[in-house]
Amino acid sequence: MNSIVLNKWNSIRTKVILTIGVLVAIGATAFAHEIDGAKLTKEEARQLIDLVKEELDVKEGTNSFLLDEDGLLEEVSTLSIIKIYDANDELLLEAPITKLRQYKNKHLRRLLNASDFLTAYGNSKYYRLDI
Repeated sequence: MNSIVLNKWNSIRTKVILTIGVLVAIGATAFAHEIDGAKLTKEEARQLIDLVKEELDVKEGTNSFLLDEDGLLEEVSTLSIIKIYDANDELLLEAPITKLRQYKNKHLRRLLNASDFLTAYGNSKYYRLDI
C-alpha cells in the first residue's frame, strides 16, 4: 500500500519537473531572437560617435590635468579606455573614461551594445562595430 502511494507521488513530481523544464525551454527560445535596435547603420554610428566625443569631451592626443589642494597640476588618471574599431580594423573611437558616470552615457551605451567585445588588456577595452 505504501509503495503505491510513493510511486504515484514520484510520478507526479517527475511530471511537474518535466513540465517546468519544457516551459523554461519554450520561454528561452521565444526571447532568444535578435534585438532589432541593436544594429546600427553607418550614418547612425557616425552620429553616435560624434555625440560621444562631444559629450565626453574627447580630444585627440590631449592629457587632462587637475589642480590639487596644494596648487600643483596632476594628471587625471583614466579608469579605462574604450576603443571601438570597425570591420577593417580602423579606429572609430578612443574614449578615456575618467569618471564612473561617463560609463552611463546613453550614446556610449548604445554604441557598446551594438559592438562586439573583443578583449580587455590592462585598463583598455576593445570592441568591434560591424557597420
